[in-house]
Amino acid sequence: MKEHFFSFDNIGGEYPRLKEELRRGTPTAVFGVSDSMKYLAASLIDAPVVYITADGVSARKAAENAAALSGKKTAVLAAKDEVLLYRKALSRDSLFRRLNGIYALQSGCPFVAAEIDALVQLFPARLPSVLLRKGEEEDFLALPARLAEMGYTRGFEVESKGTFAVRGDILDIFPINEENPVRVDFFGDMVEKIKPYDLVTGERLEAKDELVILAATDVFAAPGDQERAEKVLRADLKTFRTTEAYTRAGEIADELLSDPAGVRSSFLMPILGNSVDFFSVLPENAVLVFDEGKTLWDKFNALYKEHEERFHRLKDGGEAFSFSFGQYTDKEKFLEKISSFRRLALQTFTGRPFFFEPLKIFNFSYTPVSRYLNGFPALLTDVKNWLRGGYRVLLYCGDAARAAKMEELFSDEYISTVRLPDSPEEFRGVCVLAESLEKGFVLHECKLAVIGTGDLYTKAPDNRRIRRKRGDMFSAPEVGDYAVHETHGIGKVIGTRRIETTDGTKEYVALEYKDGDVLYVPAEHMDILSKYVGDANPPLSKIGGADFERVKARVRASLKKLAFDLKKLYAERAESKGFCFPENAAFMREFEDEFPYELTPDQEASIREIKGDMCSLKVMDRLLCGDVGFGKTEVAFRAVYLCVLAGKQAALMCPSTILCNQHFNTACQRFADFGVRVAALNRFNSPAEQNKILKGLAEGSIDFVVGTHRLLSADVKFRDLGLLVLDEEQRFGVEHKEKIKNLRKDVDCLTMTATPIPRTLHMSLTGIRDISTIQTPPGERLPVQTYVVEETETLIRDACIRELSRGGQVFILYNKVESIFTFAAKIRRILPEAAVSVAHGRMDKTVLENSVFDFYSGKSDILVTTTIIENGIDLPNANTLIVIDADRLGISQLYQLRGRVGRGTRLAHAYFTFKPERVMTQNASERLKAIMEFTELGAGYKLAMRDLEIRGAGNVLGVEQHGHMDKVGYELYAKLLKEELTGETQTVAELDIRADAYISEKYIESPAGRMDAYKQIAEISSVADYKRVYSSLEETYGPLPQAVINLLVVAVLKYYASKFNVRKITVAKGTGALEFPSLESLGDKRVQAAMDKYREKVRLNMSEAPVVEIVGKRDPAELMAEMTKFLKFALTFTTL
Repeated sequence: MKEHFFSFDNIGGEYPRLKEELRRGTPTAVFGVSDSMKYLAASLIDAPVVYITADGVSARKAAENAAALSGKKTAVLAAKDEVLLYRKALSRDSLFRRLNGIYALQSGCPFVAAEIDALVQLFPARLPSVLLRKGEEEDFLALPARLAEMGYTRGFEVESKGTFAVRGDILDIFPINEENPVRVDFFGDMVEKIKPYDLVTGERLEAKDELVILAATDVFAAPGDQERAEKVLRADLKTFRTTEAYTRAGEIADELLSDPAGVRSSFLMPILGNSVDFFSVLPENAVLVFDEGKTLWDKFNALYKEHEERFHRLKDGGEAFSFSFGQYTDKEKFLEKISSFRRLALQTFTGRPFFFEPLKIFNFSYTPVSRYLNGFPALLTDVKNWLRGGYRVLLYCGDAARAAKMEELFSDEYISTVRLPDSPEEFRGVCVLAESLEKGFVLHECKLAVIGTGDLYTKAPDNRRIRRKRGDMFSAPEVGDYAVHETHGIGKVIGTRRIETTDGTKEYVALEYKDGDVLYVPAEHMDILSKYVGDANPPLSKIGGADFERVKARVRASLKKLAFDLKKLYAERAESKGFCFPENAAFMREFEDEFPYELTPDQEASIREIKGDMCSLKVMDRLLCGDVGFGKTEVAFRAVYLCVLAGKQAALMCPSTILCNQHFNTACQRFADFGVRVAALNRFNSPAEQNKILKGLAEGSIDFVVGTHRLLSADVKFRDLGLLVLDEEQRFGVEHKEKIKNLRKDVDCLTMTATPIPRTLHMSLTGIRDISTIQTPPGERLPVQTYVVEETETLIRDACIRELSRGGQVFILYNKVESIFTFAAKIRRILPEAAVSVAHGRMDKTVLENSVFDFYSGKSDILVTTTIIENGIDLPNANTLIVIDADRLGISQLYQLRGRVGRGTRLAHAYFTFKPERVMTQNASERLKAIMEFTELGAGYKLAMRDLEIRGAGNVLGVEQHGHMDKVGYELYAKLLKEELTGETQTVAELDIRADAYISEKYIESPAGRMDAYKQIAEISSVADYKRVYSSLEETYGPLPQAVINLLVVAVLKYYASKFNVRKITVAKGTGALEFPSLESLGDKRVQAAMDKYREKVRLNMSEAPVVEIVGKRDPAELMAEMTKFLKFALTFTTL
């Protein structure tokens, strides 16, 4: 109903005349308008609007504010980040954003905000889509091929946008235009159900009646394109002037023409029949709105200038062809075609719009509103004045919570408020909206006062969607993987084998061991088999040999000592009394409100946990885990301020001078307005400065000191140290750790680490080590644009110049210490205009720190470095990473390295290169493919964090334990640790189940899918787990066959049996038996109570070992159900 508040007709003044001039098609300009007034004027145009901005941030802001003002649907048209380079693979985030914008444009969206870069690039003439409606038919067998043609990738399961999977008559797909993946159930060709679900939890969301699936590519081959491409490419090869360029261009041409899908590469868009310019897809009645003509004109010319320079640079090196220049619309034609559409320029100041000459010029009458950051009283005064004058007042509060609070405040002042009313044209009063508008304005002609969210609050509400992360994601072992058997040790999975007998059919996992021996593990025992996560190629164990048992015994002995030490430490901490910090709520709130960003839920939870520790008598010793750039420092600074408010001192200790300087600079900015006296103590201090700082610490005139291990020196004395913050403690030496250990006994200690901790280990240590985790990224970070490309000098020069030309810096990772200086000399030759530094781990520590500091301080443009940059350097200005020989690095390293860039709000680039002459292994190819697919922030957790978690576990438990983990694999290690900490060990019962218990290929076609299902089923440990897995399998693959149901029942039965150390479970036709280890185990009161409860259905057989038999049932499924009931009753029985 917002059109009743805002329309050209009722706003008055010059607005009706503007409407009329636009209707006539008169080129028009409006001068003297604020951003909000621009968005208002553009959003009220009764025709499709393309609102043109200088960059993507401005486009998003325009779309959001226009939607808030008009209530209309809005969209953003993004630019592709790269159009000239040929790439083996690329992350498709920017492409998907662009495709959503193109679809909105082609389907008549009333307001599309576009960065000008997006308009000069090529467009597909048509953007196909699939519409599925519940109850209607779609050719199910033809659908996968159709989706593949539209750019979707088929896989075993849906893992990211642009992928789909087919299982039986179920389609799982993650459309690029949806927030969640969607499961579509078919019956033949009939669409039965359309159900979105959460990608992480699998939770079903509200069902839909229809689903639109947009194309996931902007390249669609037309008839004759293959022949045209071959002709143009071969002819163009003759234009290259050097042998090197000709050879490189020939390689690209051969790759494109040898691959059937090559003709669908965006590299060839200028010569494909389905490629057109922006104006060809623009509705004829559209209005082009230019936001700040001078800024746009400068950007427009800079775009074409950079495009031309890059084209010549890449063409000279054989990376681009003559036709590549056509990736941008011809500049003169672009300017000429603008005149075919209606045009409006909106500008803050009077000046020439540049893209056209306006024939009508308007100036709007409005008044900016005050900022009410000092509180409600000033707002209340203005609102009362407006109401007395007969004005309507709109308050954009940002979200429902703030809107409710605002209503409460006005209610206390006896001023009634409403949410958006049904008849706004008759409304007079205060209207509260739970939406965001950057800035407000007052329109006196129509007596309307609009207060923006930015006028009311210091920071915008956090409306972004946080995708939860999974816990531990160690998948089931697949063929070719190493796996750990709890008894026989490390083997290699070579396949599965199904064995049919007269008693039923079962499936076994075959593992190869030392000397070629093969072990067959029943699928229902998959819980004693885990995928090996540790060293790359562990030695195979010997079946039946004593070696693995000896290894396990050594690990158990070590874990026993570890568990004892952890419990002792916890007990000592519980007994010791620390300082109880006062909450100082009012001062803390002021400090927290000054933080310009919204906290993530994980940050809020961590802060609550830390405050809980500090505001109690316990001595805090908490570990704060979170990925690089996820906001650990802000959490720590809040603890520091709480400490300083209590009159105590705080210290932050870092393992390097560079980190020390980073934290010091951040602290100075964060605490500048709060009277906290901050100092840095490291080797860069002069002797006089060091003496001054030492004196300040001793006297208490310094509240917060940031330092290296220099803080552990004997001459450092604190007047009253209350909090010690350690950053990456594992990087300190042994001697330093001992001193830290003594220091942390009496003061609260917070340790920060960037390596994640596995959830199973976290749970095992709960109550022993206090751990807080931050797993959600801040909302303002953008995913890093990632490319997999062949390494050439032309590519390196182009990528570096692109970054340096926008004032940024470049990391080049070269992981060979012996030749790194030779490579750096090559970079200096390729880029003589750039200052190049070198850093590697074998350099003298002072030389290394100086080199990194030069880069950090901006004295050098490019840092050639080894993987020592994997952790620790926070440099928002470095937004391009080039990794040499990326195929030789592990996936976790690639993930961590990519985290070095994209730390600010500027779009970052990561180039993973490989030598063109080297044959890439299958594993290397898969690693690079995985890092491409998981570009969403935090999404790499599933694939890339596995060995990082192991590293994280080593950080918590120490190097020795990390070594033990490699010997037995992570999952078995975590299980052994839990047993030592809880004192509980479980017996795995022998199973003799004479019934069908397997998963057929007909039910789950994929071998990996069957293995994963077997693993899930074998790990069932309660009836709730049974229901969850049952529901998951049914939802994913359809109704469960009886053989699969039997597997699930066996898993529940096995779990309950382990609680009573049942030695063997037998199920045959007419016979069900639970064999206990001894008469003593039958003396358990819980077992006796179950015997009494089910005395009509069970009997005791004492012929050999004590056996409880089930009587009166013939069917194996019924027998297992009765046995489960018996054991469940015993487990839950209590004498209380």
